[in-house]
Amino acid sequence: MTLTPLPQITLATIILLVTGCSTPPVKDAGFVEHPEMMRHHEFISVQRAWKDPAVRLRDYTNIIVMPVFTKDQIEQSWLERNNIRHFLGDDETDLAEFAAYTDQAFKKAISADHRLKLTNKHGPNTMIIELALVKVVPGKPIVNGLSNLSNFTPIGFIVMPFKLGAETAADSALLSSVAIEGRFRDSQDGKVIAAFADRRRENVAILNIRDFTAYGNPKQIVDQWAHEMVKTLNLDVARGDKVDRPNEFTPVNY
Repeated sequence: MTLTPLPQITLATIILLVTGCSTPPVKDAGFVEHPEMMRHHEFISVQRAWKDPAVRLRDYTNIIVMPVFTKDQIEQSWLERNNIRHFLGDDETDLAEFAAYTDQAFKKAISADHRLKLTNKHGPNTMIIELALVKVVPGKPIVNGLSNLSNFTPIGFIVMPFKLGAETAADSALLSSVAIEGRFRDSQDGKVIAAFADRRRENVAILNIRDFTAYGNPKQIVDQWAHEMVKTLNLDVARGDKVDRPNEFTPVNY
């Protein structure tokens, strides 16, 4: 009888456990005025979205990005708050810095696009983007750092598939996450032409280098959103374009 090597069993088990994983959404924070109008769409990557059917987003070539809103945060559980940054009393400073990072990430993604142009002037073919970080759960560097290192011990290697599967299947408070809501307005009449809401957790990984800092994973999530938003604004659904949601599992995340 031929025995399958343990590494092959482990890899196969991990793949089966994490296939089809998804992050549960959070309750509406009130930034989007009519959340009941939003729904899931297969061709874009966010959980819920709405667009004025009379509007073509591709008609907008100039983008104004407003400062990121952080005032109304959805309450975190005690375990979500249980991290070193909270104990140090740095929550407000960290959130302000993360909002600034989010602002720059979206501006950078727009500036890098060949069709879209970042501007601060209202006018024709100009869209205003308003973003709100409605829930930010930083990472726990001490706990998650030790968890990463334990994967490479003999016992950790054996239980690793089950640990990764549990992290992916459940809404674990030990994983960092970010929830965002956004509004798109016409710059001339101020009318809301589109809106979205999304929440993402950090990637589940055998080795996650970003786990060793509190905001490494949240920053990666924001970078993904910024990149995907630009792709969405350039989307041609009639041509069959689609913006896929990133896989929540990766062997190594850095």
